[in-house]
Amino acid sequence: MGRWGFGMLVLCGSLFAQAPDTAFFEAKIRPVLVAKCYGCHASTLSSPQSGLSLDTKAAMLKGGDGGPVIVPGKPADSRLLSALRYNDPDLQMPPSGKLSDSVIADFETWIASGAPDPRTGPSTAAKAGPAPLKGMSIADGRNWWAFQPVHELPAPAIRYSAWPKTKIDDFILAKLTENKLKPSTEADRTVLVTRAYVDLLGYKPTYEEIQAFVNDPSPKAYENLIDRLLASPHYGEEWGRHWMDVARFGEDNSTGEATNTPYPYAWRYRDWIIESINKDVPYDRFVKLQLAADQMPDAARADERALGYLGAAQVYHKDQRLSYDVIYGFLTDDWDERIDAVSRGLLGMTVACARCHDHKFDPIPTKDYYGLAGVFASSMRAERPTFDIDPAIESRFLWVQRRLQDLRYSADLLTNEASTVVDSAPRVEKWKAEVESLHAEAEGWRARYPQLVQHLEKFWTFPPPKPANPPPPPPAAGGGGAAPPRVRRPGPSPTDPFMNTVYDCAQYVDGSDKNYTMIVYRPGEARDLPVMMHGNVASLGEIAPRHFLTVLSKGDSAFHQGSGRLELADDIFGDGAPLAARVIVNRVWGWHFGKPLVATTSDFGVQGEKPTHPDLLDDLAARFIAHGWSLKWLNREIMLSAVYRQSSQPRPDAEAINAGNSLLWRMNPRRLDIEAFRDTLLRSAGQLSDRVGGPSMDLDNAANMRRTVYAKI
Repeated sequence: MGRWGFGMLVLCGSLFAQAPDTAFFEAKIRPVLVAKCYGCHASTLSSPQSGLSLDTKAAMLKGGDGGPVIVPGKPADSRLLSALRYNDPDLQMPPSGKLSDSVIADFETWIASGAPDPRTGPSTAAKAGPAPLKGMSIADGRNWWAFQPVHELPAPAIRYSAWPKTKIDDFILAKLTENKLKPSTEADRTVLVTRAYVDLLGYKPTYEEIQAFVNDPSPKAYENLIDRLLASPHYGEEWGRHWMDVARFGEDNSTGEATNTPYPYAWRYRDWIIESINKDVPYDRFVKLQLAADQMPDAARADERALGYLGAAQVYHKDQRLSYDVIYGFLTDDWDERIDAVSRGLLGMTVACARCHDHKFDPIPTKDYYGLAGVFASSMRAERPTFDIDPAIESRFLWVQRRLQDLRYSADLLTNEASTVVDSAPRVEKWKAEVESLHAEAEGWRARYPQLVQHLEKFWTFPPPKPANPPPPPPAAGGGGAAPPRVRRPGPSPTDPFMNTVYDCAQYVDGSDKNYTMIVYRPGEARDLPVMMHGNVASLGEIAPRHFLTVLSKGDSAFHQGSGRLELADDIFGDGAPLAARVIVNRVWGWHFGKPLVATTSDFGVQGEKPTHPDLLDDLAARFIAHGWSLKWLNREIMLSAVYRQSSQPRPDAEAINAGNSLLWRMNPRRLDIEAFRDTLLRSAGQLSDRVGGPSMDLDNAANMRRTVYAKI
């Protein structure tokens, strides 16, 4: 019969033994309370939301912070019924979605009949279903392995002292010996040079390059090879590609539609990545520039290209004819994307899981999520000129371009689809008047900065209104009635002197017009967000000041300087430095070996995997920090090791003990990825361009002989 069939028999049997009024409660009301309400409104919780518990008769009659929620016999006076009907935009329950009309009608019937309630004892909420998952406490979380300081560790004592070439090998060999395994022999020179070229430059060597290494008599031939490849300008192309995956780099805006066009200048962020990796910019500075280059006094103008990390991030389309709550929800989706990218990419923490509730596994309270969300709610994307400019004019320009885009989009929308909004003409005229005012202001910049004004010219004109009864389209050449293809306005040239960035600017939603919702940008301001219960913008809790993750913080975690982007960056490499180092060292190890030490590269929490070699990870992370966060040092240290130089040939004796090779008794065999495959083919044919940087090209363009990293993405 199964547990559901048995449960129905029990329920039916109990109903026959109950009075009809309480039977209605048990059949129609209690199951809804259990499924939809007890999670937030139960006396068994340490702090029921709004002080309201619904799991006992006494608590339900008492009500919460706002007073009683039901008045027996009077549905019209019962706030619970109003909340279920979504009558009040500030009080809509449950926040996960409105209940069906039939269920709401059941609550009205129950209240009208006097709200009979057989619950006379203590709460049974805990018995209603499985206990909700609760994450690790902050105190326990501070003992979690990934959050501990890193220290250089003494090399393990081992028997096979002739094999290790770097300290890495001591840790690997200790594990192998412990499991009665021995390492594999070194790969031959042809394999080694091929492996090194593919790992560092992203393509295979030519025959001549292989022979040059094979015939090199120097005892340091391999070390010299690694140093030469690390110095190549093509090193940054391969390792920049790795970082672009972590940074979710893309040039389009997949949710864009009308309001969010592709990013024609995103390639400048890509070029900055490649240049910085070639220069071996320390990893901590490399990341800080991507979060806050505009706030770092020692950053050059060219370094502001790094802000494409945030400035070319995905933005959700917002049809502003939708309601305040819907538009606000889309805006929070934008902020959530940044939180997820930063927390998983840089810290290996799934902070976005705490958007609707405290993290179910890790020590991340919802308040921490909104403490970070405030940083991104205070940061607005903008296209900043690549040339130097008066700071006051630049600040104004950054705001004007966004305002003009919103005004033109809105006027266009209501001019051509006016039937969807009542009395649209006055709105359109008001917006057009503001555009003219901003146009006049911008013209005042033309003498000094003509390129700024040219960048805004696309917003001056408006499309004509569509006729009420448009004539049918002319017949196609073949005699059919198909409409001619839509003509799109030419977009900006990718070579225009602009770059995708962000600047401090608080974002708000203006819902004062019930028929059209505008987003308001307040430059130079920052805002702290309230905790949004269940991620619902209509169910707001306490304010969460902008701050760093509590579990990683050793002192004051609050941000006080503008948006807090620079303070966030400083804390990631301050209190969060051990975790940040572990995460990037683990990624680099995986890019070299095909498998990382921690299999879940973006989750170092409770649900993630533990490291196969924890001491090695900690020691390598500590030495990476000690060597100035140098990625080239880390590449070299790994590639000079004996474990990296091993043959990848299988061995039956070792496979019987460790078939998955987690102990690294051989090198993992790997396939070329598609980019390395294409680049190798072009290079072998003598057609691969050596040009570094510049605008992207379509990959299917027959004339495209550039590295695949320069393809449009």
